[in-house]
Amino acid sequence: MENELSPRKVTKYPVDTFANQVDALVYTVDMETQEILFCNEKCMEEFGNIIGKKCHDLLEKVSVSSYLDSFDDIHWGEDVSEYMHSLSNRIYLFSEKIVEDYKKLKKVKVRVGVDVTTKKSNGNKSKDKNLKNSDVIEAILDATIEGIFVYDEKRKCIKVNDVASKIFCYTKDEILGKDVSNFVDQTSVPTVREILATGYEEPYEATMIRRNGEKFPCVLRGKYIYLNNEKVRVVAILDISNVKEKEGEIVKLAFYDSLTKLPNKVLLKDRVDQLLTKFNRTNHYGGLIIIDLDHFKNINDTKGHFIGDRVLVEFAKRLQALIRRYDTISRFGGDEFIVLINTEFSDRIKATNSIKEIAKKILKNIKKSFKIDEDEYILTASIGISIFDKNFTYDEILKCADSAMNFAKKRGRDNYNFFDSKLQLELERKAIITTRLRDAIRYNQISIVYQKQVHLDKKVVGVEALARWEDQELGLVSPNEFIPIAEESGLIIEFGYHLIEEAVKLLKTWQENHEKSNWRVSVNVSLSQFVKDDFIKYIENMVNIYGIDPKLLRLEITESFLLSNGDNAIKKIDYLKKLGLSISIDDFGTGYSSLGYLKKLSIDELKIDKIFIDDILEDKNDEILVCAILEIGNKFDIDVIAEGVENSQTHEKLKSLGCKYFQGDYFFVPQTRSEL
Repeated sequence: MENELSPRKVTKYPVDTFANQVDALVYTVDMETQEILFCNEKCMEEFGNIIGKKCHDLLEKVSVSSYLDSFDDIHWGEDVSEYMHSLSNRIYLFSEKIVEDYKKLKKVKVRVGVDVTTKKSNGNKSKDKNLKNSDVIEAILDATIEGIFVYDEKRKCIKVNDVASKIFCYTKDEILGKDVSNFVDQTSVPTVREILATGYEEPYEATMIRRNGEKFPCVLRGKYIYLNNEKVRVVAILDISNVKEKEGEIVKLAFYDSLTKLPNKVLLKDRVDQLLTKFNRTNHYGGLIIIDLDHFKNINDTKGHFIGDRVLVEFAKRLQALIRRYDTISRFGGDEFIVLINTEFSDRIKATNSIKEIAKKILKNIKKSFKIDEDEYILTASIGISIFDKNFTYDEILKCADSAMNFAKKRGRDNYNFFDSKLQLELERKAIITTRLRDAIRYNQISIVYQKQVHLDKKVVGVEALARWEDQELGLVSPNEFIPIAEESGLIIEFGYHLIEEAVKLLKTWQENHEKSNWRVSVNVSLSQFVKDDFIKYIENMVNIYGIDPKLLRLEITESFLLSNGDNAIKKIDYLKKLGLSISIDDFGTGYSSLGYLKKLSIDELKIDKIFIDDILEDKNDEILVCAILEIGNKFDIDVIAEGVENSQTHEKLKSLGCKYFQGDYFFVPQTRSEL
């Protein structure tokens, strides 16, 4: 059974439940489209089925002046709208009222027509007619979705409809004679008094009180009219408790994360702005901590998002237990959380130390296993921290913390990192280089130069293709800077294929050159390029299209290839060897691969990294390492080449240790293709 206090149920439109019981024409009009939404049975009898039609196209207006003088004794709360002829040639006087349809969130005009055909000729029956009109008005008042109160000049209730009595849980008789303040909560009394004093007619909100003391929100709209020559105020009241509930749900959706119920990034920004405003008075420091769960994607990929979501909810609860209730914890998105803290310190060192302790607690707490059903999950996190005062903006604070978090990841994860302006400059330069490098590769602005490689007798045996980039804004950018960025961003793949094709073209031009026909060209191959499915096919196509001797094309791969790709790398290298290409291991001695791979691979060359060559004259350890690499080459029958030879002393030292191949500026600086 419906509770007496429950909001009144409305079907279809506000008046259709009662309109068929009154002796009047009733129809409703959509204020936007002027489309007729509803009409009662009596209206259909007089005008036909007009639902869905435009009211002004169907209802014929007649002159008002010929009838107006006969109805001076009728006082409606709204303006008399017009007279209309029906299909039976009767005349109806229409009044209208605009109401809010809160179910459909639109404005609706309710029009009520009273039969006035015989009014003028039957003056002796005017009293009965007025009584009937009074009954009609009474019925219409009870048909509306709003509670209607009529107050006299002393603010005592003299009329009330059924809806109002149900809203406030009083009988009509109990309401009559009561002051308006009996139904208004104290918090809204000043507002209501001001409205009554000024005669304000627009809708406004106020808190009302039911008989049992329950407070509830309402929308009220009032208007002063004259009834039997007395000034009264008619007030319409709409219970919007359900609307407020919906608004509350909308607020939660707009400002809170649906999974963890924590504030989202929208509310976080508002909290940061509030804190910055407060800092203008206190000069305190705040801290913003970004927490990124390390490798959380593995849980989603292996166990599914349902389990991943449960871990996130559990982590959110742990954070709430660690952080003070007046600080803000936000789920920023995915597996990223943010903690906003007012350190309450004006001393930066004290503020920093307090934030540091919180970061340590978070890292320690997250390492405790997350038990979900029968499984346990161990997590770590990378944390970035920015310390800020009133001179920062929200975007700056977030950017600093995010930068610090990225550096925490680079340092191996499972740690925290405070923002450092030097690190930020590095990040900004990296972003600029990435953008400009993309355009440079697209428009073929990366130069290719070649450095010659020589044997003991300084006879040239080949060249290495090297990339050089001079940007209009950045100037000359070192390969040590832009090559890793190209690798990380994936830009190296496009450029790498271009580099290989240029090397093959160069070999093609040397085929008829007696001096250079046996020179090989070495090309560095990136890991991201090497693992592409079409890499082998691309190499094979280049060899066949240009008809070169494949053994003259030497591919240089880094030692880390072997560690990251294992058996797959071995298979690809074996296939490349079957095609006739030669393979060089670049930067040998700097990686972590097992020497066992050397016996599995058909390697043609080992390159001793420049870092071992630079200090070989002073550092005994470098000399030992170089000797070891040369010995490995001899044992496996693999050529060994030393790169980065800058002077004659280094050259002589390497020769004395048994090195036979060299590359460096001491012999030849890198040259363009035309200079070779």
